[in-house]
Amino acid sequence: MSDKKKKPEDEDDMPTVPAWMGTFADMMTLLMCFFILIMSFSTMELDKFKMAMGSLKGAFGVLGVQKKLMPNQSWFSPASPEAVNLKQKSVLEHMEKLKSVLENNELNDKVEVEKRGDEIFIQIKDNMLFLAGSAELRQNYTKLLSIISKLFFKDIAEVTIEGHTDNIPIKTDRFPSNWELSVGRALSVVRYFINEGNISPAKIHAAGFGEHNPIATNDTAEGRSQNRRVVIRLKT
Repeated sequence: MSDKKKKPEDEDDMPTVPAWMGTFADMMTLLMCFFILIMSFSTMELDKFKMAMGSLKGAFGVLGVQKKLMPNQSWFSPASPEAVNLKQKSVLEHMEKLKSVLENNELNDKVEVEKRGDEIFIQIKDNMLFLAGSAELRQNYTKLLSIISKLFFKDIAEVTIEGHTDNIPIKTDRFPSNWELSVGRALSVVRYFINEGNISPAKIHAAGFGEHNPIATNDTAEGRSQNRRVVIRLKT
């Protein structure tokens, strides 16, 4: 018997794979993963797309039968012009009622009411609501705040209370400056509206400007009197 070992029958038939093929295969795999990631980032969620399309169709009045398929359509459709007009009409009527109350009680020289754009400005002289150097509401005059809350708060989206002073310095233990005094007065009105006017705290804000936003000169007593004020801004 021959001592020579036989080679496997298929050893000579195995093809030789070039070394660069391994690197090429790795590169192709990485490229495939890269493009899969790109496709996944650019994929739009079908449900959100349908909701957005439904909103656009509803806004242009062509939703038709598909409206029944979207029970939450009210979250996307803007308020109708009729509803907006009714709200604005209601707010204007409330303004006239407030002006009538002020006239009947001879308060026109202490309270001003006007509309600027989508906001109503009610400006109250500070001596009507507060004693000099104080941030405590005068109880005899809180009825005006109660009337304002009852008239407007159902139709108002946001309320901002501003406190303003003249430039005469104040320095007490509670109010080291006019800025602290103006903030304290604004907060007193905010507190009243929350506790007595039942307005949501999320809809009301307080701001104090001290003497830094005058509407008249501080060189005269009359001008300083105009600058000492509380402004109620009602956004419709």
